[in-house]
Amino acid sequence: EFGREFEALENFRAKLAAEPELVILFGAAIKGEAVGRLVAFGDSLGIPVKYVCLVDYSNSRGSYDIGLLPDLMPGYHNIREAGLEPGLNYDQMLADPTLDALWIVGSNPLSRQPLGATNAFLVVNDMFLTETARRADVVFPVASAYEKSGTATNVTGEVQKVSRGARTMGTKSDLEILFLLAKEMRENLGSAKPDDVLREISTSVRGYNFSIPLVQTGSPATTMPLNGRIEFQSNPDLVRSAGNTLYTSGTLGRYSKMLNCVLEAPGELYRDPLKKIGMRDGSVLLETQTKEQ
Repeated sequence: EFGREFEALENFRAKLAAEPELVILFGAAIKGEAVGRLVAFGDSLGIPVKYVCLVDYSNSRGSYDIGLLPDLMPGYHNIREAGLEPGLNYDQMLADPTLDALWIVGSNPLSRQPLGATNAFLVVNDMFLTETARRADVVFPVASAYEKSGTATNVTGEVQKVSRGARTMGTKSDLEILFLLAKEMRENLGSAKPDDVLREISTSVRGYNFSIPLVQTGSPATTMPLNGRIEFQSNPDLVRSAGNTLYTSGTLGRYSKMLNCVLEAPGELYRDPLKKIGMRDGSVLLETQTKEQ
């Protein structure tokens, strides 16, 4: 039950401590000081314990690693080490009335909260005319994950290759759009080829000095964990689950009529009365009693 996670853990303490090793997966319900409390619980078991912090989207871990967070640079170096001040976080960007321009890439914040007091010139990269795209001054149609090449870092730090499956006309990847705009602004950002970008990441981001050929052949490469304390701004209130379901995670799932026809029973719906059905082999199958709408 939400808010009683540690009480539940204590009930399983003896069983968990008897295991040879343990992996604890946790989501948005555990954040801020609760993360330290969870690690303290794991340490108290006296067995090897690993922790996996679950995130909503496939490359969220990768974006953090290469500097998306407002006060951390690539490799989790504090931004003040470079003589810079921290940037704005998610809520601050959406509400800042002093911003001249706001560029939203592959996100739809207006589906969950208002844009706020900002009067910024709004540019959106998206595949669909979302709530945010409808508000935009300029919309760049972008390629889907299956129409572009690159890499993604999963939640456990494995870098995996993403290969383009189909060539399409009229859309470009976010990387291509970025470099085309930079060219018009007479800014040289280097090479726009995904393989060249990966090489730059592998040489400039701590933990990413893995074998490039290994990734290019399709095998996952594991990044090295960073040991030691990292100084950062703690904002537990910004840790929010997107509330996706199993079949409608992400933009493509949201706009798929077929996936939205698949019925699920997440969260509170699991509290519906359960009906036990005896099986011939002596096992028990639980069947949810549904109600007509």
